[in-house]
Amino acid sequence: MLRLAFATSRGRMISLVGSFLALMFAVALVVSCGLLLESGIRARIPAERYAAAPVVVAGQQRVTLVGDETDPGQSLPEPVVIPATLAEKITKVPGVTKVVPETAFPVGLTGFGGRVVGRSWESAGLTPYRLVRGRAPVTAGEVVTDATLGRKVGEKVQVTGRDGLREHVVTGVAGPGLAGQPSVFFTAERAGELFARPGKVSAFGVFGDGDSGLLAERVERALGDSVTVYSGDQRGLAENPSAHEGREALIGLGASLISIVIMIAVLVVSGAFGLAVRQRDREIALLRAVGATPGQVRAMIGRQALVVAALAVVPALPLGAVLGTWTFGQFRARGMVPEGFAPVISPFPLLGAAAVGLLTAWLAARGAVRRAARIKPTEALGEAMVEREGLGRGRMITGLVFLALGVATSGLSMVAAGETAAMSASAIVLLLVTAAALLGPWLVRLAAGLAGGLVGRTSPVGGYLAVANTRTAAKRLASVATPLILMFAFTSTTLFAQSTLGHATTTQTLEGNRADYVLEASPGLPPEVAGAARDLPGVTGVTETVRSKVLGDTVELGDPVLMPMEAIGLTVPAHGIDLGVVSGSLDRLRDDGIALSRMAAGSFGATVGQRIRLRLGDGTRVSRTVVAIYERGLGYGDVALPYTVVRDHSETGMAERLYVTGSSDLAKRLAALAPGLAVLDRDDVGAAVNTAQEFSDWANLLVVGMIIVFIAISVVNTLVTATGARVREFALLRLVGGTRRQVRGMVRWEALLVGGLAIVAGTLITAPTLMALSYGVTGSPLPHVPYLTYAAIVTITIALAYAATLIPTRTALQGHPATQIRT
Repeated sequence: MLRLAFATSRGRMISLVGSFLALMFAVALVVSCGLLLESGIRARIPAERYAAAPVVVAGQQRVTLVGDETDPGQSLPEPVVIPATLAEKITKVPGVTKVVPETAFPVGLTGFGGRVVGRSWESAGLTPYRLVRGRAPVTAGEVVTDATLGRKVGEKVQVTGRDGLREHVVTGVAGPGLAGQPSVFFTAERAGELFARPGKVSAFGVFGDGDSGLLAERVERALGDSVTVYSGDQRGLAENPSAHEGREALIGLGASLISIVIMIAVLVVSGAFGLAVRQRDREIALLRAVGATPGQVRAMIGRQALVVAALAVVPALPLGAVLGTWTFGQFRARGMVPEGFAPVISPFPLLGAAAVGLLTAWLAARGAVRRAARIKPTEALGEAMVEREGLGRGRMITGLVFLALGVATSGLSMVAAGETAAMSASAIVLLLVTAAALLGPWLVRLAAGLAGGLVGRTSPVGGYLAVANTRTAAKRLASVATPLILMFAFTSTTLFAQSTLGHATTTQTLEGNRADYVLEASPGLPPEVAGAARDLPGVTGVTETVRSKVLGDTVELGDPVLMPMEAIGLTVPAHGIDLGVVSGSLDRLRDDGIALSRMAAGSFGATVGQRIRLRLGDGTRVSRTVVAIYERGLGYGDVALPYTVVRDHSETGMAERLYVTGSSDLAKRLAALAPGLAVLDRDDVGAAVNTAQEFSDWANLLVVGMIIVFIAISVVNTLVTATGARVREFALLRLVGGTRRQVRGMVRWEALLVGGLAIVAGTLITAPTLMALSYGVTGSPLPHVPYLTYAAIVTITIALAYAATLIPTRTALQGHPATQIRT
């Protein structure tokens, strides 16, 4: 039967090639997303600062709900410090020969624009550093600099730390340098002052005899679960908290994208194989008529699909690996994952993607041939000649269920928290697109009925034929329309969800900025700058701010969760910032007070006067009283805390921005307060907001863009396959008196009907999704939809429909119709 299947397929190579291409790109996308997921799960970062220490003991950078073993936890954005007294316990572990404490903190070095790590000289051996010139620091005013910083012994340098801008003398230069993490070494006492965590350290480097893995296990047993013990390549995770966030981002992104890609691939591949099988209905009916059993027919088509899938998997696996590696490199180049991260390529995502491709092809082919193999041969011959009008009961019920689920999910998202609404957008789109795919013939006949009169009057020949053909071949045209609907809906949802969030964030930031000047510097602004700014003549107010993240103990869909939230610490009264307070007062943001955005208050279920629990950026648990609720959470963070609370639990311990109000001639005097100080006016702040938003949108657009390209390729593939299989139909029209021009006119009107259906159905799918997202995030059901972008999507949809049908139509019309009809 398999030999017979391929023998009869020689005249239908277009449909086989179309199925091959759909599967190849689908499997490649699954491989690339699987590579991102596995790279996050098995992340390994080569150690740099701790390269010489076989074992590193550091704080727990991931927290979970107490008593909930199923909670995957959340990464903490700030470094978690550990008690210095743990050194005594570690020393007593068998095999440990030396324990070296590390206190690491960011500092600014005048004349150097990158990140610099401040450290105690006693921790230099962890890298290992050695003096290449000069001597070690002895007094508080002396430092040793990394060789990559280009400083000379005896040179005076200005170092910015949490206690201000101080001048130091370089007494030594240490190497080999670390270009990614250059260090400045202080005395132990001075490093303790800048670290400002009495009795705490950043980490311990542990040296010992024997295997480092066994040593790490012994240390872990001695210390318990209060700390994390790293060895091997995992030591790199201890050097930078962003490594944990980058790892978590890869896992979350990879997992969510794999589910989306698989669902889209199932829709696209099922459509491609369904169309290919429907083009062979006459052959299948004839096989049934000459004695083939339903099982033999199903086995024949299933095996043929497996052969095509196996051939498609061969080029798809290396293509997916290349695509995934390139995507990972783009994330790393943009700073979304640390420099040391390397992609992990193993057989697991390759085997998983191959299994998904083979199973999808087999199920799609057997599902498409199910009815033709089940009904009587005479009925099969009849349906092969004239398409059956009604939908199958199972398909109709399933389509209505997906439609109901999509509408219900959209309605629930309207009252859900903003993050839940954002995460549900993809689910709503896929539910409604699946409903449209299942109920497609109804949609095609509805479109033909609504537009038939107008099209028939506009074009009495081509238009009339197009409408008649649309009504009688609704299933075939539904297979063509489904990938177009999917492309339009998915593209519109992706672009307009980002435009809605970006527009709301920018608007809130600009509306809330009441400062005449905004001051910034790297790695932060020490307290003396704020004090000097307040003393300047003409300054009427200075507000210090610092950004971080917190984890709120909230309830989502009835279950307790740790929800990450953007937080801002600010001094009060807040002269330069208007958060849009709707209840309570920010003047009470002192002591144990906290202010919440309207969205965060909904997540906590809190009102003014109630107490809530949360964890600060370094994991510290706090319980605070809500003193205000405000509107501009997207622009300034969902949680507002007293400035000192956020500052003292942040890595830098300095202000991130100063919002200054005053006269119009302050710019030069403000810039002179400290070297390297950036002074922004209101227009500059607006440009910075837009740049930051574009950067955050880039990651989604990169990966989702690949999915959209895949869908677009599938659209062209499906349209070419469907049109190329109509040679006999076009030949018959020409034999009964139709001209080439009239046939092309019919195809143009069909393309317009299908493209118009995709635009209308796609818009109807996108609208509730965006309304739910907009309402959940901004409180308004009206999303921000740039009209030019919408017009571009409409134009591309119509252009694809036209190009992918007219080009193969011209090829199909070549030759004599009498010869073609015998083919």
